[in-house]
Amino acid sequence: MRIYLPLLDADAAALAPHGSSADPASADATSSKSSPETVPSRVRLEVDRPVWGVTPNVQAEHPGEDPEDLEYEALQDAVYAALESSPRPVTGVRRVAVLAGDVSDGAVTDASETHGAFGLRAVRAEDVRLASVHVTELGADAVRADDTDPALLWFDVAEIPAALAYLHEDASAS
Repeated sequence: MRIYLPLLDADAAALAPHGSSADPASADATSSKSSPETVPSRVRLEVDRPVWGVTPNVQAEHPGEDPEDLEYEALQDAVYAALESSPRPVTGVRRVAVLAGDVSDGAVTDASETHGAFGLRAVRAEDVRLASVHVTELGADAVRADDTDPALLWFDVAEIPAALAYLHEDASAS
């Protein structure tokens, strides 16, 4: 099952290329091209961690809806959760990132009552096999102020160092 999880500090540290600093802010975007063998492509999903995704129940509630549109809505919910649910809410020109990855269907359960229509909660620890990283183009305050979809940049797993470097760039300079 595809899930979307807001990037946590522990995830960023786990995704730092082997042999490099765990601080993605110190990475130079031009020198962050690593071979796929050196870029980790998994993060640990711990029990009770909130994530977002499209379950069979959600699909049944939206008959005829394009599955990709539902996935995009789940991704957007994860972006807005990333703005608010980190240990300290993201503000100012700081960007947020969401990881997209796959887990077994039994790893998550419905949490829509507390986390919205696409809300899920991990019921067992499992490695998430990452598919992509999505980073807001704008800073947190601009994302909140805009009433349209947040502009997201898509990064392949081979581009994780560049995604982490972009995440820590000053969004006001864009």
